[in-house]
Amino acid sequence: MFSERTLNKRSIMSEHHSTLTISTDQPTNISNRSALRRNLSLCFSEGIVAMPIVYLTLPGNFIIAMLLTQVFQLSDPTFGLIVSLPAWCNVAQLIIIPFLGKLWSQKTITLIFSWLHLLVWSALGSILPFIPEDNIETAGKIFFILFLFSSLLQAMVGVSWTSWIQEWIPGRIRGKFFGKRNRILQVATILFILGTTFCLSFFEKNNPILGFQIIIYASVLLRALSIFYQQRILSTSAQSEIEVAHNLKAQTRFILQSKPLKLFFVFGALFGFSTNFLGPFFNVFLYEVMELGVKDLAIYTIVASIAGAVSLPAWGRLLDSYGNRPVILVILFIWMFFGYSWCFVTPERTWILHFAFASGGLFSAGFILGTFNLLLKLIPREAKTTAISLNVAITSATAAIAPIIGGLLLEQISRYGVDKLHTFQAMGFVHHTLILLSGLILFKITELKSSSLNQVIGAMRSFRQIGALTGLTFFANYTFTRRKKRKRK
Repeated sequence: MFSERTLNKRSIMSEHHSTLTISTDQPTNISNRSALRRNLSLCFSEGIVAMPIVYLTLPGNFIIAMLLTQVFQLSDPTFGLIVSLPAWCNVAQLIIIPFLGKLWSQKTITLIFSWLHLLVWSALGSILPFIPEDNIETAGKIFFILFLFSSLLQAMVGVSWTSWIQEWIPGRIRGKFFGKRNRILQVATILFILGTTFCLSFFEKNNPILGFQIIIYASVLLRALSIFYQQRILSTSAQSEIEVAHNLKAQTRFILQSKPLKLFFVFGALFGFSTNFLGPFFNVFLYEVMELGVKDLAIYTIVASIAGAVSLPAWGRLLDSYGNRPVILVILFIWMFFGYSWCFVTPERTWILHFAFASGGLFSAGFILGTFNLLLKLIPREAKTTAISLNVAITSATAAIAPIIGGLLLEQISRYGVDKLHTFQAMGFVHHTLILLSGLILFKITELKSSSLNQVIGAMRSFRQIGALTGLTFFANYTFTRRKKRKRK
């Protein structure tokens, strides 16, 4: 979820009018190669300026967690319900996307719902001072409604954008391109977090609401620029016409015939539940149990972002060279191994968090990129939008239920008087174990032109320097080797 020209009023109006016929846009006076370079440049630019609002849209991040649980004091079940909204809306889009696909191109859907999403966040920024801080029930209802609309609109954008990019980004360069793009986005994330931290710290004592308003308005303006960039991206293939040629019943048949894709759906459902069951509450516990401030969480988030940004190009090369499935399998097991360090965090040992966030940023970057590329590789081109929409719905169904159950469970544990620190440490163990178990389904997925796990482990040499830079110093001296097969007598 990246040159520039000044738009006058006439050109802006013509762009809005053209959104209904965008699917027929084709570059005429420039070659496909030039159009592709131009599109990739625009994709880089739009991703950078869209990043702040995309980051805020998911209510589980430390900024929104602070707003909801520290400023407005929402309870764990209420916070868990709001965190679950993006997942519920990802299920709901399955009903809406196929209908809209008959009316508009995927680019049109992306643009229209991006503007509507922007209106919701503009409204949130405007009414924020009027939400009662002393009435938790009323505040919870208002935030629920706003994040419901935000999540639904963003769900539409997410599916249509993922489908749209396949019309102009060739499969042969996706791993490398998104590796570089995501690295730039990580750098932009770091800058955004630094600016956010300064803003919230400056207004923390006198007027914290104003600090959040400034952050929201700045994110809205940047997102508007991102949408203008997206408007200028042109299609360079006829893939959308291939999909439209088949009705929904035929597209569903194409999907059901792909066993690897169905297994990928199962993995997504298990992984979605595992990550959202207790994951959103880690930031809450860091605020309440570890008594950390927004500056502390900003530093940890920056550490994770730097680790991800530094490693992404190497992950992209590994994914392109060895295939997605074997790489993400290796990543998942190493990532979860380091994740168990959360079980040993105490107020006296918060230094462990630097290690935990560094390893999380390093390995999650490659995992997310790999799963994204694997999905694009497995889906049939005759039903790409339907397949993406179905994947989002299936994987989000369990992710929607998970934080609600997690919030109720934590509230019940609190009523029994269990020590919060022990609860937090147990969370670390359960969370990472569930994610690790969900990854076992990946062994059953077949991917064309992929290497064995041993070859991937051998290629991990390139991460020695990266590991040292992000605090995993033993990576610098560790030598990854492949065992020789013993000859049978």
